[in-house]
Amino acid sequence: MKNQKIPRMKSGIAVDIDETLSWTVGYWFKEMIKLFGNPEKLSVKKLISKYRYTQNVPYWQTPRALAWIEDLRHSNELQKVLPLIKNANHYLNKINKILPVAVYLTTRPETIIHGTRAWLSKYHFPKASVICRPLSWKGNHALWKAKTLFKLYPKVFGIIDDNPELLKFFGPKYKGTIYLYDNKNIKRKDIKVV
Repeated sequence: MKNQKIPRMKSGIAVDIDETLSWTVGYWFKEMIKLFGNPEKLSVKKLISKYRYTQNVPYWQTPRALAWIEDLRHSNELQKVLPLIKNANHYLNKINKILPVAVYLTTRPETIIHGTRAWLSKYHFPKASVICRPLSWKGNHALWKAKTLFKLYPKVFGIIDDNPELLKFFGPKYKGTIYLYDNKNIKRKDIKVV
């Protein structure tokens, strides 16, 4: 964390990518069903509702499936074809006029930063720096993101993110705002969650 290079950036907010702008989990679940089956015969939407992430689906924890996931997780080409959450680009461009986007902060591994930048450009998202999780980080991904936000504050004064786990790593010392996307009933009095 101490040696991570932080790019120069304007003042503004951070924005997560997966499940905030890109329907990444939907892509992964569709592909996993095609390649590795769906004995429960649930729709993609119901599987996601039940398990949230592929690593929680018990029948996809085979060596072959895990190797396939690990290989594609580092594919810049895959990043370029991930589906856009409908109109996320248009909404973020509107938000950018009120709260400038300073950085895209993602737990994607740094090996796919080029594919990530290409995807953001393809859909005409606001121009901003991209920070990916360094390969050297072996801990909890949400913890890495929280530590990075602490380091970027006050220049980066908040984040739009879908992951409620991120909140576990913030205490009253963090003065930024977490704009929690697509999650309901998350209440905290010690930090600002919108």
